[in-house]
Amino acid sequence: MKALVTGANGLIGANLMRSLVRQGHQATGLVRATSDVTHISQLPVQLSLGDVRGVETLMEPMAGCEVVFHTAVHFSYWGHDQSDLHTTALEGTRNVITAARETGVRRVVVTSSSVALGADRDPVIRDETSHAGTEDTEEGGYVATKIEQEERAAEFAREAGVEILFALPTMSVGAFGSSLGPSNGVITSYLADPFKLSWPGGCNIVAVEDVADGHVLLAERGEAGMRYVLGSENLTWPAIHALIARLAGVDPPKAVVGKLTCQGIAVTEELRALVTGTPPLATRKQAGMVGRHYWYSHAAAAALGYAPRSAEDALAGAIAWLAAGPHVSRETRINMRIDRKVHTARAARAASEQALEKIAA
Repeated sequence: MKALVTGANGLIGANLMRSLVRQGHQATGLVRATSDVTHISQLPVQLSLGDVRGVETLMEPMAGCEVVFHTAVHFSYWGHDQSDLHTTALEGTRNVITAARETGVRRVVVTSSSVALGADRDPVIRDETSHAGTEDTEEGGYVATKIEQEERAAEFAREAGVEILFALPTMSVGAFGSSLGPSNGVITSYLADPFKLSWPGGCNIVAVEDVADGHVLLAERGEAGMRYVLGSENLTWPAIHALIARLAGVDPPKAVVGKLTCQGIAVTEELRALVTGTPPLATRKQAGMVGRHYWYSHAAAAALGYAPRSAEDALAGAIAWLAAGPHVSRETRINMRIDRKVHTARAARAASEQALEKIAA
C-alpha cells in the first residue's frame, strides 16, 4: 500500500508512519515548512512540504497513493485560535478529499475523535452509534470542531465520490509527538501536582501505537462510511491517577475534588501561562469536562482484528517516554521511583526503533 499521512509529525501521525513502515507499506508524510520533524526525519519515508489549507500543495504528494490518512488537526485546549482550528479541520478536510478525487485515491481515513460520540455524567459506555448532545457541543473549541469536522467530511466525500472512514481515537498516550499535547499532559500534570488531586468522571486510555496500527487496519479492512472507535480501557480518573502514581513511583491521589475546585485551579494555571508563556497544566475548557465519563467501546474495530494493550501498559510506555524528556522537570524526576513495567516499555521501544533503523539501512 502506498499512503500519504497528513500531519505526519504529530503524535498519531509519527506513530502511523512507523506502523506503515513496519508493515511493509510505502509512506509519505505531509508536513509544513515550520514543522518539527525530529521524530520522523530518520524513518525510511519520504517527507513532502505542504499544507492541508492549500489544495494545490496536496496534489503532488498524493499522486499514486491508494490511501490518505488525514491526521492534521490540532488537538489542543490552549494556544490555538478557534478560527485556525476551524479552518484546518473543515477546509483542510475538504481540500484533502478534493485532492483525493483529483488524483484517484481509493479511500481516505480521517482521524476524528471519540469526543464526537459525546459523554455522560453516569458511567455509560458509548459506541459508534452514539452522537454528541447539547452539553458536548457547548464545550466549544476542539470538541465542537471535531464534531463538525466529522459531519462535514461525510458530506464532502459523498459529493466527491470518495470512500471515507473515520478513526475515533480515545485518549492516546505515548511517544514521538512533536509537542506534549493534552493526552500526555494528563500524565505530566499529575506528576507536577504537589497536592496529588484527582476528580470525578473518567476516560478511555489507549496506547498511541495501537491507535496507529488501528488506522492501518481500517484502511485495509474497514467498511467505507463507517466510524470506528480506537480505544482500550475505560477507567475513572482516580483509577487513572493511581496507575500513573504506581508506575511513576509517586504519591497516589490524596483527594478527589469537584468541578468548582478544578475551575479555580484552571483559572490560576491560565493566568500563570499568560505570564510565563508556558502552557497551563489545566484549562477552563478541560475543567468543564470534569465529572463526565468519556467511556467507549471499541468492539467494531476489534471485529476487524484490533487488539490494543491494557491502559496500564499504555501509561507505562508513555511514562517511559515522558520521564526522559523535557516535559517532566528535574525536580519532579528526582522524586520518581520508576516501576519495572516502565523500564520494560522503554527497552521495547528502543528495540522497535532499532528494527526501523535496520529497515532504513
